[in-house]
Amino acid sequence: MRLITNKKKTGLPFLAFCLFLPGTLALADQNRISISTGMYPTDYPPLSWKDGRKGIVQKTLEAISARSAFDFTEEYYPFNRIIYKVGNGSLDLQAWSSPQWRERVSGKVYFTEPFAEHCEVIVQLQDSKLAVNRPGDLQGKRLGVVQNYTFKTFEPYFQSGEVIRNNSRDEVHALKLLEKGRNDAVLMDEMVARHLIKTRFAGLFVTGKTFDCVPVTFMFSKSAEKHGRKINTVLQKLKSEGVIDQIIKNYR
Repeated sequence: MRLITNKKKTGLPFLAFCLFLPGTLALADQNRISISTGMYPTDYPPLSWKDGRKGIVQKTLEAISARSAFDFTEEYYPFNRIIYKVGNGSLDLQAWSSPQWRERVSGKVYFTEPFAEHCEVIVQLQDSKLAVNRPGDLQGKRLGVVQNYTFKTFEPYFQSGEVIRNNSRDEVHALKLLEKGRNDAVLMDEMVARHLIKTRFAGLFVTGKTFDCVPVTFMFSKSAEKHGRKINTVLQKLKSEGVIDQIIKNYR
């Protein structure tokens, strides 16, 4: 996190002279505050892309920048590294988080008020006859999930072996295994599921019951809490005006 400051103003004659010099537009800009923001090193649609396209997270950050003095600088790290760096203050922000996911670092960070909701959803083949309304309905079945993620409602069933946890490297891999019959169902991020079904697996899958819904917030390092509170004010204003909902809707 760093404050970008402008040179001291020295009067109209100097400013007039500067109009003829390169970079004068920067001199006229207001002070901007740069917030280092952790992003995954690979595409994670529809939340974020690394190739120049903008996802839900990036569009939300742009909306905040348009109404504030804050700019967000993307820094790319693996999932666990982002959490660690925000916790120790070497990174300012994880922009899609939840207190329920980050209990381990909760005393070292500041969470904004919620602005969205995250749910896990059951995904099945379109012609599946298996009704899944609770974990027990998958007894003896293979449930595809992303490796290293935890799923609160299903963890006891995984640990007992009642439901077989089948790990995949990412959501696309889990869905490909489902398509091939190597998963009986998949449990994954609902927003990601709907986006992938719409853009990459049209006509193959259906979504079912949701589980483990949690509020989504920004997670700031303690050293960036002052700025985080100001950003929260802007974020909640965007939420109340329906801007956040519209951003999310555009990717469904």
